[in-house]
Amino acid sequence: MFDVHVIGGGPAGLFAGIAALQEGKKVLLSEEHRSIGEPEACSGLISKSGLDSLRPYIDYNEAVINEINSAKFLFGRREFTVLPKKETALLVSRSILDSIAADRFEKEGGKLELGMKVTRGFQAKSIIGADGPASFVADFFGFPKIRHFISAMQGDFHYACENPHQAQIFVSSREFPGFFGWVIPKSESEAKIGLGVSQPNHPLSHYRNFIARLGVKTKPTREFAAVIPVEARKRTAMEKADRCILLAGDSAGQVKATTGGGVFFGANCGLLAGKHSCQPEKYEQAWRSKFGLDLSLHGRIRALLNLNGGQPPAAGVSLAKSLFFEDLLSEEGKMDRLSGMLSPSIISSYASIMAKRISGGKK
Repeated sequence: MFDVHVIGGGPAGLFAGIAALQEGKKVLLSEEHRSIGEPEACSGLISKSGLDSLRPYIDYNEAVINEINSAKFLFGRREFTVLPKKETALLVSRSILDSIAADRFEKEGGKLELGMKVTRGFQAKSIIGADGPASFVADFFGFPKIRHFISAMQGDFHYACENPHQAQIFVSSREFPGFFGWVIPKSESEAKIGLGVSQPNHPLSHYRNFIARLGVKTKPTREFAAVIPVEARKRTAMEKADRCILLAGDSAGQVKATTGGGVFFGANCGLLAGKHSCQPEKYEQAWRSKFGLDLSLHGRIRALLNLNGGQPPAAGVSLAKSLFFEDLLSEEGKMDRLSGMLSPSIISSYASIMAKRISGGKK
């Protein structure tokens, strides 16, 4: 009855379904929750250029909550502010964004099946697993494991924001081991406050301490915990038992290791999965050719930021500020596609310099 069975109704699955429909396929999309976009386990901060890449498929304006045009980075007692000249980020409601994509999927002729957790009984020869970091599809068909994850928590709080268009990023190996904390304004009086820690650390105590540090005493209006993969699987597509199986989005680990953001890469890799739903090798080659270098660079920067236990010394902060934040964001305005600005050799050389400075070695 169906040519393609998509498992998971987030951005990766929805855009995979849309692309497969546009290739003339009959598509069933199964989502385990009873409504698209719920629970909303995402910060919702996405680069405008990333959202604009989806313009041919959806009009995302209805989902926009706020524009973020600057960021303050706090490394312990040291801090600096980045004011991008070209790029901005948009805070969106993921539930609305996903609903807009789901509407497009159904208008294209796809069948949406809600409240259905697929545990076997796939209904097509081509299967696209977009069912998150703990992907049943990936486990069922024996894909390589993802080894590195971030555990995150976030809440929506009443919080007085000095600048309602500036995000704050907190870096501390003690308070946020392996990742960082954030305050993202929704308005002058509301903000999304959260943090991530590398597993096996648990985020709850760090989250409570962070909320207390900020002086927040009200209860959140919305709160969630989530697991974020920060590396791509070594293999994301295969043919097995006369089936074509492809993974996209968090299921494939197509996530920025720097920030944990997965909408841009997940949605765009989902489009490639839908286009090549019957050609696993072409999909693997296509997404790695288009986005593999960018994801690798995000991984290298994350490794650099994690040096010295995630608490870079003054020299490291100065270097990161000069190279990655001022040059990349302020001038080039690229929050996702780093490959257009830096080669792996440059990233590696700077990582080597920072490692030597931290360890007390020579330049």
